[in-house]
Amino acid sequence: MIHRIVFFALFSFILNAFALDQTDSGNYAVVHRDGHITDFTFFVAHSEGQWNVEQRQPDGTWVSATCSRNCMLKESTTRDLARFFSENELNETRPSCVHNNAFAFCRQDAIFRPGEKEYTLVALMMTRPIQIQLKKLDSGWKDTQGRAQPDSDSRKALNGFGGWLLVTSDNDWPTKWQTQPDAIPHFSMADTITKGQPLYALTFFSNPKLNDHGDADISCDIELRKPDGSASFQQTDTTCFKGTLQGQPNYLYLSAPTIKFIGEQNDPNGVWQVNITLKDNIGHTNLPLKTSFILQ
Repeated sequence: MIHRIVFFALFSFILNAFALDQTDSGNYAVVHRDGHITDFTFFVAHSEGQWNVEQRQPDGTWVSATCSRNCMLKESTTRDLARFFSENELNETRPSCVHNNAFAFCRQDAIFRPGEKEYTLVALMMTRPIQIQLKKLDSGWKDTQGRAQPDSDSRKALNGFGGWLLVTSDNDWPTKWQTQPDAIPHFSMADTITKGQPLYALTFFSNPKLNDHGDADISCDIELRKPDGSASFQQTDTTCFKGTLQGQPNYLYLSAPTIKFIGEQNDPNGVWQVNITLKDNIGHTNLPLKTSFILQ
C-alpha cells in the first residue's frame, strides 16, 4: 500500500512538472501543412488559475473561444491525452493540455531531446481528434493585453525588428516618454492641426540585431511631403541610433531625430505625408513607415 502511494505521488509530481504554465501564454499562428505560417492567429492567456483562448478576426478584433461555462478550458487528464495523441506520440513526447468540448491547446515536450517542444491545437468536434501545428509568435507589436497586432503603414515588424511612426500634438511628449523601459506610453494622435500649432513626428524601434559588442546600429531615411507630392524636407541615411541599448532589446526605444513641424501661413492646406524608413544595419532589415496629417 505504501509503495502504491509513493508511485501515485511520483506520477503526480511528473505530471505537474510538465503542466502548462505562464510561459506558455502568448500569441500563436496556425502552421499550414506545407510549412508556411498562416494569418490564423490565437492569443492564449492564463489569469487567476483560468486559461483563456482568443481568436483574431479578419477586422483585427478578438473573440474569446472560452466564453461560457460550457467552453471553459480544464486541465487534460491522462485519459484525455490518450484520446488526443497516438501511442507513438505519447512514447516520444510528454504532452500537457487544457481543453473544452471543441478543442485542446497543448504543449509537447520531447522526451529524448530535452528542451525541445512544440505546440498543438487539437480539434475535437470531428469524428476523431485532428491535430493542428502552432507556431509561437515571440516578436511583433502587441496591445496592452499582449495580443499580437497586424502590421499597418505606420507600424510594422520584420525579422523580429519592429518600427512605429506616429504624429502627436502633445507638447509634453518627452515627459510621457519618460516611463518604465518595458512600458508603452500613450500619446495623443494628431490627425488635423491648424497653422501655428506644433506637431511632432516620433519614431520608435524595438528588437534590433546587435553586433558582437552588444551594440545596435540604426539609420533612417526621412521625408516630409506637401499635399501636391513635392518634398518639403528630405534626409538620407541619418543616424537614428548607434550604441548600447539601455535595457532589453525587445523594449521600446525612441529613434532620433524627432521631427517638429509648425505650419506657416504660406504652407498649403491639405494632407501632408511623413515617410520614414528605419534601417537595421546589423540585421539588414528595412522598415518603410508612413503616416499623414491634415493642415488647415
